[in-house]
Amino acid sequence: MKIKMDIQKSDWWLWAMTSVFILVALLGWDQGYYLVMLISAFQIIYFSVRHKSLVAFDTQVRIVYFAFTLIGLIDAIRFPFYALMFPATMMVVLFDRCSIALALKKMPWNKRPLIKIQ
Repeated sequence: MKIKMDIQKSDWWLWAMTSVFILVALLGWDQGYYLVMLISAFQIIYFSVRHKSLVAFDTQVRIVYFAFTLIGLIDAIRFPFYALMFPATMMVVLFDRCSIALALKKMPWNKRPLIKIQ
């Protein structure tokens, strides 16, 4: 897999900040979990305004990610869940590959009907 980092895009910086705060949270700074949730909530607002829609594909990805971050509110599973989120987030930062986006593309509401020209 080839590294594909687009540091010119604000999207990339938001994911990079998220991964940094996940890492520091996993290393023991508990406030990092809440900053991850805050950045994720901000991304929902940012992308819904940018695309003028809460159902835009990019916004859907951020909504699902934010829902995942809320699992961090449960102390018993916070660390293992965020330990799984860290490599997934780094995939977005380093390779521009998102498992949430791949799954959402398969959802029926994200499939466009084929237009047949006759």
